Amino acid sequence: MCDPISATALAAISIGASAASTAMTTVSAGQQAKAEFKAAEAQRKAEEQEALRLLAQEQQESLDQQSDVVRTAQKELGDLQASETMLTESSLGSILFTGEYGTQVGLGRISEKETRDVDLRKSQQLGAINEQANRGNVAAAKASGQISAAVLSTISTAVSAGTSLSGASTVPNRGTGVGSAGGN
Repeated sequence: MCDPISATALAAISIGASAASTAMTTVSAGQQAKAEFKAAEAQRKAEEQEALRLLAQEQQESLDQQSDVVRTAQKELGDLQASETMLTESSLGSILFTGEYGTQVGLGRISEKETRDVDLRKSQQLGAINEQANRGNVAAAKASGQISAAVLSTISTAVSAGTSLSGASTVPNRGTGVGSAGGN
């Protein structure tokens, strides 16, 4: 068994090494959490950009469809005006009403689809924001767990060292070994 001074030195070294390990774990966990936060933010931004790109594309398609519907209605109206001399007023009114009704229904459906597309893209953006927050919370919890485990390990090492020191002999070695006070 070691003398009390050597035992104390070994305990101090053990505690110091454990504290250094805890500090390194803390730094590493912090770096990992920071990297995860950055990755989550980058992913969120990419998902938001993609949602905005898709929304712009869908809105352009919607405008194109509306333009097609209006162009078709104008062509039909032009055709009717060219042949209106052959139609009675009631049949011309009925045809115009039917054509206008069809145009408005078509435009209404396109508008409804555009509204659904906008809602979908907003939902995707909100989902990306929530995912970033969730990933950040998981990273923070993981880092906290690693730090707690390292701190507990250091405390355990200190308690263990203290226990072994309290059980060590308090009387100096009086033998003939190195450091003995009563050697030959």
